[in-house]
Amino acid sequence: MDSDINEIIDTYYKKIYKLCLFYLENKPEAEELVQEIFIKILKKQTSFKGESHIYTWIYRIAVNTLINYIKRKKLVEFISFENITNSRDISNGNENAAVDPALNLEKEELHQKEIKKLETCMNLLSNREKTAFYFFHYDHLKQKEIAEIMKTSISAVESLIHKAMKKLKRCVKDE
Repeated sequence: MDSDINEIIDTYYKKIYKLCLFYLENKPEAEELVQEIFIKILKKQTSFKGESHIYTWIYRIAVNTLINYIKRKKLVEFISFENITNSRDISNGNENAAVDPALNLEKEELHQKEIKKLETCMNLLSNREKTAFYFFHYDHLKQKEIAEIMKTSISAVESLIHKAMKKLKRCVKDE
């Protein structure tokens, strides 16, 4: 492997951690799994042939480790939009929100309902749909890169993303 392992950790740690959080919804579990992933990367670094980009190789190890972990632990929960959106100010510039605490409470309750609905909808996706959806919408990878990571065709990735969006839209509308 051309790159030093410290450089790889510095470059990819946050991305792998975000990926683990996306699937596990549990910070301590995600941190533990990231360590496991980087141990695997360290052990397998001599097997990297340079036939693909190192990013693809690392993500392939990460996704396989995640899926195996989920199967092994029989986890059902996957993503917490709450962690992503907690830093967002619910008032969004609304001057009345600062004056009326009840308005803040009402908006927060609505926001929590939306988060729960999205979490429920995400659980309807298969692991492959979640993976393609995550890489496309959260990691902003191109479909070709996703196909390499998932060891599938570009058209399969397009289909997975399309199916995921269709399921999510249908689920969110059904209330």
